[in-house]
Amino acid sequence: MAEIRGEKVRFSRKDIVSLHELPSAQVDDPIIVHCPPPQRRRARRLTRFCVSFLLFLTVAFGLVLAAIETGTIDGALERQAQSALNGAIGPRYQATVGSTAIRIDNTWRIALEARDVDLVEVATGKHLTRLGAMRMAVDPLALLSGTLTVRHMEAENISLDTAVLPAGDPLDPANLRVDDLPPALEQVFQRLDEARGLIERTGTGSMTISGFEVRFPPARDGKISVLKVETLQLTRTPDGLVRVEGALELDGRVAQLDIKATAVNNVTTGLQGRVSGVEVTPFLLQHAPDGSPREGLEGSLDLDISASRQTETTTQAIKASLLGRPGMFYFDGVGQALSGAEINIAYNFAKQSIEILPSEARLGPTVLPISGAVVDLDRLNADDKRPGVGLDLLVRGARAQSENSGEEKVVFDLKAGGRYLSGERRLEIDQLLVSSPMGQMAGSLQLSLHGQVSPEISFGAQLPEMKVAAVKQLWPFWMARKPRDWVMANMFGGDITNGSIAVFIPAGRMKGPGMPLNLNGDELRISFDIAGNRLNLPGEIPPLKELGGHFDLTGEKLSVKIAKANATFASGRVVNVDGGTFTIPQTYTKPLMADLDIKVAGKADAIAELASAKPVNGLRGTGLAVDDFSGKASADVQARFGLISDQGPPKPVFKAQVALTDVDLARPMEGHKITSVDGKLDIDPQAARLEAKGAIDAVPAEISLVEPVDKNSPVKRERVITASLSNDQREKLVPGLSDIIDGTVSVELSRIDDKRQGVKLDLGRAALSIPYVGWTKGSGIAAKATFEVSKTDSRTDIEKFVLDGDGFGARGDLSLSGSQLSAASFSSMNLSPSDNFAVSLKQSKGVYDISVSGETADLRPVISRMRNSTDGGKSDKPSEGGATVRLKLSRLIGFNDEAIRNASLQLTIREGDVKRLDLSGVTNNGQAVVGETRSGNGRDIISLTSGDAGSLARFADLYSHMRGGLLNLQFETETGSDWNGSVDVRNFNVVNEQRLQSMVSTPSGEGGRSLNSAVKGNVDISSSKFQRGFARMAYRNGTMVLDNGLVRGENIGATFQGVVKDARGNMDMTGTFMPAYGLNRLFGELPLFGAILGNGRDRGLLGITFKLTGKFAKPDLTVNPLSIIAPGVFRQIFEFQ
Repeated sequence: MAEIRGEKVRFSRKDIVSLHELPSAQVDDPIIVHCPPPQRRRARRLTRFCVSFLLFLTVAFGLVLAAIETGTIDGALERQAQSALNGAIGPRYQATVGSTAIRIDNTWRIALEARDVDLVEVATGKHLTRLGAMRMAVDPLALLSGTLTVRHMEAENISLDTAVLPAGDPLDPANLRVDDLPPALEQVFQRLDEARGLIERTGTGSMTISGFEVRFPPARDGKISVLKVETLQLTRTPDGLVRVEGALELDGRVAQLDIKATAVNNVTTGLQGRVSGVEVTPFLLQHAPDGSPREGLEGSLDLDISASRQTETTTQAIKASLLGRPGMFYFDGVGQALSGAEINIAYNFAKQSIEILPSEARLGPTVLPISGAVVDLDRLNADDKRPGVGLDLLVRGARAQSENSGEEKVVFDLKAGGRYLSGERRLEIDQLLVSSPMGQMAGSLQLSLHGQVSPEISFGAQLPEMKVAAVKQLWPFWMARKPRDWVMANMFGGDITNGSIAVFIPAGRMKGPGMPLNLNGDELRISFDIAGNRLNLPGEIPPLKELGGHFDLTGEKLSVKIAKANATFASGRVVNVDGGTFTIPQTYTKPLMADLDIKVAGKADAIAELASAKPVNGLRGTGLAVDDFSGKASADVQARFGLISDQGPPKPVFKAQVALTDVDLARPMEGHKITSVDGKLDIDPQAARLEAKGAIDAVPAEISLVEPVDKNSPVKRERVITASLSNDQREKLVPGLSDIIDGTVSVELSRIDDKRQGVKLDLGRAALSIPYVGWTKGSGIAAKATFEVSKTDSRTDIEKFVLDGDGFGARGDLSLSGSQLSAASFSSMNLSPSDNFAVSLKQSKGVYDISVSGETADLRPVISRMRNSTDGGKSDKPSEGGATVRLKLSRLIGFNDEAIRNASLQLTIREGDVKRLDLSGVTNNGQAVVGETRSGNGRDIISLTSGDAGSLARFADLYSHMRGGLLNLQFETETGSDWNGSVDVRNFNVVNEQRLQSMVSTPSGEGGRSLNSAVKGNVDISSSKFQRGFARMAYRNGTMVLDNGLVRGENIGATFQGVVKDARGNMDMTGTFMPAYGLNRLFGELPLFGAILGNGRDRGLLGITFKLTGKFAKPDLTVNPLSIIAPGVFRQIFEFQ
């Protein structure tokens, strides 16, 4: 019936109704008109009348048909239709009809059509509905007989906007009762009977609706859902079956509709309906502002409903079956997969309750067999008059398994009993029991609805004992979802005890899209004791196994208090955890951060592996590996790090305090082996800091180390080692100082850079000497030295050397090759308070080149060393190498306030032999001092001359009683350090020499006489003038021997010989002292008798023998006065041997 014009309306025989079946024939006393047979004339008249009437009818029918087909009456029909519609809908709305038409279809039925029918709200002008076209096919013969029979109806392009519909009275939940369902079902059947009667009375055999569109009010997110009916077909069969079938489209998703109503004797007895593929997403799912799912159900379902009416042949029943197709359930933006559901519901007329028949819901791998019942409260308790229903839910043999828990499924039973108070809009579940082989839980739940705001939810439960696996599987996906996700991924195995759960969500707390439900400490509390659990930690830190402690989740804060646990690395190393906490302070924020604070103990390599594991990575950049550690250790570790790397967390912040006990490092540090370390190691993201006592190359020391952990760390590498070192220990740590230091030294070594280290020495207990300069500091004299040492291969450089002592010091640089001094440069030398000079030294091929320059040098320490030095009986093997000394000083200070001015020296020594001597200077008395070498007879001869021998003797502290004298000293070198020569001094005086006086005043033993007694006089020889002093000298193997010694003066004279100083510093000399030597020696000059009376040349008639023994510095004098009575040659009898 898309078009009317040109079509014919056809009526079949069965459409013709007999006259006796018409309404007018159905009265109690019908009028039956009987006509007598007409006469012939009358017959002809009647015939003409009939023909005329038929002709009139034909013309009239033609005129009517022409009026219909030409649309002559369409305008009037349109006005009448619009007026009728406006009268029917009332003053609030106004109907407009675009056009109407009446035509004859091809079956000779009258076809009525109305187009563009709009229903508009008068106040707002909004369109409520729009009808594109509506057509009806009416039986004309039935219409002529007074019966309106609509054989077929069509409607297309219908649009309905439900947002414009007037708001009706809200449904009062308090008035809803379960036992009202049977009466409501009977009303449904009655309405179906009325509709069936209307259909039968109008004779409508079918109805087609297409293009029907219903627009629903906007959802929270502003989205408008549209329901479209593409094709909806209503048919009626002769046996009374009314069927509606077609396709519905909701937001682009098509569902199939099929409803059947059966009847017996025009009475509806049964109703069956099926809706398949119904998309519930537009109604049950809310979206976030960005369009992502927020809360609700996403998916489709199939609904089957069947109902039967109580009749003689049927029993009253209501059943429904809901088949949920796979979809998603969202809460607070988190999705849970719905694998499907089969929910079967039936009404129990005997109990007047709605029963949930054995059903099943599948949430991912979780399967929930469900059964239960809903009944009015007053049927459970007649005294409870509150409107509402009682609820009973049973889940038996359920299998729960979270998709990401990593645990096997849990089989459990659940029983929930409570009520829904419809008047108060509150759900109360007083009994919520969960039973499983893995544990039990008992709890309660309350949910209160508060109109336009979110409901109030209160949930509490106690878990006396349950497996961790069961807790993970039964934890609802929407409750504290971020802590739940962490627990799912990181806690495995073990048991919980004394567990409790408390959740309270105030009304209006759930704000909807854009406002996540982050429960605070007053809204969420979960706590339980835990034992035998495995707790995964992030990065490379191994899981904590056999964990015992307490779990606490309070709002956004998750905390695990660890009483004990252990961790095993992949390497097999084990650390024991003796307490600590693992905390996630803010579980709702991104990036998700955690705080770890634990106490661990174990072997040192295991603790080192823990410290080196990511995200701590505490050994990074230190150059140490886990295998380098042995011994025992314990540690307090505090760390803050991100748990999810995809969230881009900041760098870990950590701090570890490690206590080391007898720890050895297998890998040497800068060539030194570190063992027996006891102390504390602190590690943070910037550096590792060690404060400990240990042994470095078996040398006890205190160690302080700072090693940067990260290459970008601003912390500089530091190392400070303090120790008290013997000679051998010092050479292990700071080799090459044996020529300078001898004895115990307190040393502090500090790292400067990769090549240099600083050294601080306390030299108070050590002897210090400067090679080839001759200065020595003895043990017990306070002194400190600082310098920097760098070593490259076999070369050692000592820079910024500073020696600081009481009255002495030095500044300079040194270089050593191996353990030998190769170069030195002292910019300042103060070996005594008077010193002010510089020294430089260079070594080449075993030969040292020494230069000394400056203002003043105090040679007293050098002279003392030379006087006191001994070879200690060493062999006469000549020294290797040599040295060249160049000295130029304004003043050389010696003993007894003597000095040499304008001193210049050039000394060359090779293989222990003096090859060259060039000395010049001036004494305090203005006398020159000259030393030189010359060659003769294949040997080098050294000579020293001066016009002031007494000043030189006092300068060298050899003899302080000599005044003046012309000195001529010559000696020649032999093999090695041996030499021999002679000394000749002329015209000198000896003053205040009490030892000379003692020779004449000392008695010879008990009761003996002195020389003064023997000559019966007082011989004063304490001061004397001498014309000459002479002796031959020889130095061999550290011993100096004098021979043919003679001193000749006006008053006294003496001869002497013997050992001046041996290798041990002892003296052993003998001689003869002769008083009145000028007269006395004349007897030795007499011919023939001189040898007898004078005892040889330069000897006198009278004399006394003496002996000097003991230490060179202070020898003991022994005289023999008896020798005075033995003149001349006979005196030899009394000479010392």
